[in-house]
Amino acid sequence: RARASCLVLARLGALRLRRPMAAASSGTGAAGALRRGLGEFASHRAAGVPLWSFFSLMVVLSALGHHLDQPDGGASAFFIDNKTRRMVHTTVFDHIRYWLKVVLLVVSVYIEYGILFRPLEALKQKKDVSRSTFALREWICLFCGAAFVARVVLQMVFWSRIISWVEVFAEAGIIIPLSLASLGFGAARKRAAAIGAMEVIGVILFLVGTYLIVWPEYTRHLWKRDPANAGRLYVGGLFGVCRHINYFGETLSFVGFAMATSAWWNVWIPMVMGAGLILFSVPELDAYLSSKYAADWVAYTQDVQCQMIPFVW
Repeated sequence: RARASCLVLARLGALRLRRPMAAASSGTGAAGALRRGLGEFASHRAAGVPLWSFFSLMVVLSALGHHLDQPDGGASAFFIDNKTRRMVHTTVFDHIRYWLKVVLLVVSVYIEYGILFRPLEALKQKKDVSRSTFALREWICLFCGAAFVARVVLQMVFWSRIISWVEVFAEAGIIIPLSLASLGFGAARKRAAAIGAMEVIGVILFLVGTYLIVWPEYTRHLWKRDPANAGRLYVGGLFGVCRHINYFGETLSFVGFAMATSAWWNVWIPMVMGAGLILFSVPELDAYLSSKYAADWVAYTQDVQCQMIPFVW
């Protein structure tokens, strides 16, 4: 009996030792997987340039751009402020910034394309996958990325304001390509998974969100082209439902985009975007509109109390 008791105690002790070791190894495995994933992401190349070096350059140029923009300390949402909204692009440098932003937006789609399809091409060359394989998830992700960039370029046509240096390098050079690269990376890592209901719903939400951005801004653009409406605040269409309905559409579209990639961790993009819009963009734009359209603003905010999320806030 004493011998049997000793064997039982020895086995219990071994189990207790194994559990902490297993927990430690699993933690190390998760941390290792994260490091490998980040390393793989940063090592991707666009036109032979590693992503880490591209983003490092954009960070330096963003800091330089902030100095060149000379913000006046007024209401700001970092990429844009009240000073920028008041200025109309007329100079050569204004046009340079405009087209430089367009170029960086196109580069963002190119980066996404490289992450989505370069590994697949390599696998096909090694005959690890069939040459007839149709990468549906990758094409859906590329469609969403290209549609997003096309929508931003269309919005730029509606604007009469200037594009700041920070908007060029920090937004079009860091935030947008980083977001599209993350979305593409997530979709590429789910290559073998089947398309399901979540991805279909994601595409639908992306399209609905895009509509909530483009249509209100297009109707406002047409309204402002009428000289009779000069100096007046546009309060019609979907802006009569929610004061910043386009910001809601922006967030909703990226919720759908993230769902379409099948990578749950891509929700960081709409979460960060939504928080930034609520905390910075809405107050910045409110300050500008209340100053420029003081006569109309008070009545508008009383009639339309919903700020960004329809029927909620």
